Amino acid sequence: MGSARERQLRRERKAVARRRAGREHNAEETRRQQASATLRRGYAHKRRRHITAASMWAVAGVMAITHGIEHAGALRIMSPGLEDLLIGWPMAVVLALAGAFVYGT
Repeated sequence: MGSARERQLRRERKAVARRRAGREHNAEETRRQQASATLRRGYAHKRRRHITAASMWAVAGVMAITHGIEHAGALRIMSPGLEDLLIGWPMAVVLALAGAFVYGT
């Protein structure tokens, strides 16, 4: 059987092993949670970029359509020079390219 001292040492070793196992379990759980949070942050960032890019493309499309209507003479918002610069094809292309850049980063 062993002496009282040996039994006490055995109980203490078991207690230490249980505490160590508990700490290891907690550490593993923390690592899992951190990995999950990192994935969620990455997904949210990607989704935000895609929404921003799609919005820019939509605005570019509206600008291009508005510019076509302006050239048809059905709509007059401002002088022809400012129309071409501010709501014309160049600005629509710049917005579309900026949207592609945002989508790709």
